[in-house]
Order: sequence, then structure tokens, then C-alpha cells
Amino acid sequence: MKGYCEWLTEMYVSDLKREFYDVILGKRVLIFVNFDVDAIASCRILQYLLLCDSISYSIIPVQNHSDLISAYKESCEQSNHIILINCGGTLDIVETLEPTEEKVFFIADSHRPYDVCNIYNDGQVCLLGKSSEKEEIPSYEDIFGNDDDDEVIHSESSDHLDGEESDEDEGDEEEIRESKSKRQKLDPAEIVMRRREKRLWHEKRKEILFNYMQFSFYSSSTALLMFELAWKLSRDSNDLLWWAIIGVGEQQLLGKVDSKTSVLDNGKLQSHMIRLAHLSQHGGDSAGTKDALYITHEKDLSLSMYRHWSLLESLKYTPQTASHFHLWTLKGEKKLNEFLAELGLPLSQCRQKYNSMDIELRNDLRSIFQKKVEKYDLEDLIEYSFNSQYGFRPKNSASDFVFALLALLDSAERDKDPADAFHDALECLSNSKMDAVYRGIELAKLQQIAIGKEVHACLDMGHVINAGPCLYAVIQDGTPDAKYYGHPHSLLMLGQFLLKAHISRARGRGLRARELPLIISAPSATRPSYCLLLGLPPLSLDSPKNLIGKAFEQAAENTQTEITSVFFDSSVIEIISEFRSNFLDSLFSLLE
Repeated sequence: MKGYCEWLTEMYVSDLKREFYDVILGKRVLIFVNFDVDAIASCRILQYLLLCDSISYSIIPVQNHSDLISAYKESCEQSNHIILINCGGTLDIVETLEPTEEKVFFIADSHRPYDVCNIYNDGQVCLLGKSSEKEEIPSYEDIFGNDDDDEVIHSESSDHLDGEESDEDEGDEEEIRESKSKRQKLDPAEIVMRRREKRLWHEKRKEILFNYMQFSFYSSSTALLMFELAWKLSRDSNDLLWWAIIGVGEQQLLGKVDSKTSVLDNGKLQSHMIRLAHLSQHGGDSAGTKDALYITHEKDLSLSMYRHWSLLESLKYTPQTASHFHLWTLKGEKKLNEFLAELGLPLSQCRQKYNSMDIELRNDLRSIFQKKVEKYDLEDLIEYSFNSQYGFRPKNSASDFVFALLALLDSAERDKDPADAFHDALECLSNSKMDAVYRGIELAKLQQIAIGKEVHACLDMGHVINAGPCLYAVIQDGTPDAKYYGHPHSLLMLGQFLLKAHISRARGRGLRARELPLIISAPSATRPSYCLLLGLPPLSLDSPKNLIGKAFEQAAENTQTEITSVFFDSSVIEIISEFRSNFLDSLFSLLE
């Protein structure tokens, strides 16, 4: 029997060059990609590497489990080497897709926890990256036990069958002889003891699996993993690094990872940035040309797209400042104006587009805010950020790109095919396609305005309801701008904004509200008569680990409701709208 560490070492592919990339060299590969920014950035890096080595490939975007199954069935004949980016890791791939033996799956997925059958698969499923202690993966013996023991117990059980059942098996005399020989080795007392041990083992196994699977969370960025592969292949560049920064930036912007993971990932990116800058200075490459990409890591204002907006609008639609000043009230707007006056920023300047502001104010904006953030308890308004600049073009932050890609993915156009939205987002990751980025930013601004207005409306009309074990809010069909909230990313941003604003507004009751998860629902933008349900963990936990996904599964089982996980995230589901009320009642009783 292989030891626990041996199994993990074998199933996780840590040497990406030798055990992954060298294997697919000269082969045709299928790439299934999830609909998130980290997956798209990862895909773009891998796409560049495959083109360098003339490896033929097909990219297939998938949104959920059924998409993956149908897309695999349609295209599996094209290749025996399949790459799954931010999808498939939480499913038993072999059982779900039923592949032939020659198929090999390489999974690069930031969703956790991985399905144990993928972890302990004997060679057909390879998990890219390294295991982490915080994943708390169960040992092989605890989950799969000893197959020989299973056979013996089964044989012992058959000893108590009546004569009629025994007669039915007379056709296979050899099997009967083997069964009898095993039974003769054990006396009745030992049989009872073995059965009891097996029952206890199954109970323990069930408990271990529940503890392992109860929380859904994210690991480090897949885009960073792909960039490190490029580095090992000596094909890394500032362009690839920027794509990795965008993948990491999405996880941080949407609160998918904890602060420790963010610090470690940012440290790795900063090290690569310094190394590439040093090579550029001493290598005599194109760093001095007008089209060169410059990347910096510096303190910056954490305001939504402020370089592409007016400062006043950015402050108004950034969740942190909107919640802090209560900008859904007249009193809150007055407070914001007083804050700007104390900063010495005229309203006439703050209402202008950033690029139209006085150049001295633009250059000193961060230092102006730095002087007053402590007084107003807004220290988080100034954080380190990765910024990029192509030649002499305007500077952009990583969050600007993330907002643009999210808006393009969650395209509000009714006749927009999801695959087209995916390729629009993929197109943004090219220095020759900055127009696509700016188009995405304009869509993102409309998206943030709609989210901000909906937060204000929910608070004014008391739509955030305390159900006891959790908070919940329902965006009804027909709500203005509801088209924006019918996509998972938009609904997530709305939920996070709404939760912060509600807690800020609750004041004395805010301590209790901080301890409650939020369930938010909106009509699905892609499936009429369906709605999305999304669960957010309590803010007091200060952790992105989420048990709502497991609660969704249990509530679906209790109510016999069919649910579909969206974007392979168990905390976001689609259900038929008419079943929502009963489903929520069951969910609330489970969370008590």
C-alpha cells in the first residue's frame, strides 16, 4: 500500500515542464476554460507557449458541469490530451466524463477542495501544482480503505443467505469455492467483529469526507502557475507577467483568497517584475521602444477605475467609500463633500474626468489622500497596486483590466452568445487591443453604477432581511437594470457591496450582522424562468472559506430541487424561480 505522501507526490504534477509540458509537445490538445478572469489569463499564457512550439490546440469555454460534459462528448475524438483550466477539479472527472483509457487529463484549477478521486487517480488525472497543508486532504486509507477487506466482508455476509439465493449462484462453482474458503478462515465471533469494524470505518469515512468537502474556497491563482511554467521554459516576459498579475488581481478584487495567499502571490509577482526589469536593462531588448510594456508596483488609490472616471463618481461607486460615508443618503453626500474640502480638492475638479483634472492635482492625488485617510478611518483606501503602461499611453492598474474583463464576460446584451463574450474578454489581453480594454471599462462603469443604485434601493426599501441564521435579499424580475445582476460576477459584486453597506448602516446591530452570511438572488440573464442564488460568508470570519455551497446541496436534496452550479463554484447556483421560496425555507432551517 502506498503511503499518503507518496500518493500526493505522484498525483500532483510539481515539475510542470517535465511532467506536463514535455508530455504534450508535438501532440494536439483540447483546452476547456472556465468563465473567469483568472482562467482567461491562464489560457492566454498557455496559448502563447503552445504557439511558440507549434502545438495545435482547441480552446472551448465552459460555464458549468453540463457544458463540460456536452463539450467533451462533442470534441473528445480530437485529442487524447485534455487540459482543464479552473474547471473539473471538484468533480470526479473519470466518473463524470467516462473517458477511454488513453485519455489523459491535466487539471489546473484554483477551486478547492479537489475531488478525492482526482487526487488518488492512478495516472489518468494529473493535478498541476503542489498540494497545500491547508487543504487537509484525507489519506488514501481513510477514504478507499483495503479492497481485500471489502471482499472478505462481502463473502462473510453471503454466508447468511438462505438456500434459495445460494442455489442461484451454482453456475459459478469457482466463485463459490473461493467464497467458502474465505468464510472457513473466520469464526462467527470474528465475522461479527469485522462487520462492526467495517461499519465504524464507513461512518468515519463519511465524517472525514464531510469535513473535507464542507467548505469551498480558492487556492493560489492558476495564471500565476502558468506564468511559472513559462519562466521554467525561459519564455517569460512582461506581457505574460501582466496577464498573471491580472489573474491574481481578479482573486483579490473579488475576495476569493485570504490575505496570506494575496501577500505570498504578490511577493512572487514582485520578484518576477524586478528580475525581468533587471534582464531588460542589461539585455538590450525593446524596453526603450514606444510599444514596450512597463510594470510598476506602487502605492495607489484603491478606487474603482478612477483614472477612467471622475474622482467623485469613483468615490461614489467604490463599495468601501460608499459604505463608509453612507452615500445613499443626503447626509452621506454632505460628509463626502466635507471630506473632499478638507483634502483641498475643489468639487469642480472632482467632477471632471481624471485626465481633465489639473496636472498638479493628478500627480499629488495619492499623497493628498494619504494625509487624511487615518483621520477618517480609511487606511485601506491606499494600497499597493500593480500598474502598467504601454510606451507613452496612459497608465492602467491591474484592477482596471479586471473590471473590464468582468464586464465583457457578463455582457448585458441579450443576443450576446457566451462564447463571443469569452473571446471578447480574451482579446483584451493584447497590447494591440487596448480599444477592447477601454470598451470593457466603459461597460464596467455602467455595471458599477447599476450595482451602486441597486444597493441604495435595497437599503432604502429594506430588502435586506434578517432570516435568523442569515441575511437574504431578492432582486425581483422587472427591477431596473436587472440584466446586470443575472450574471454570477455581477451578482457577487452586488452582494459584497450590499453586505458591507448593510453592516455599515446597522451601527449597533452591525456586530450581529457581521456574523451572518448573505444569500442574494436575482433573475438569471441566460435562462428565462430561472434565478441565480449566491451565498457569501460572514464578514466577521475574515476568511473566504464558504460553507453555503454544501448547504445548497443539502437543501436541494431535502426539497428534491434540481440545482446547477455556475462557473464550477458551489456557492453560486441556478434554480427554477418558482421553487426558490421552498428552497430558501429549507436552507434557512439547515443554517440554524
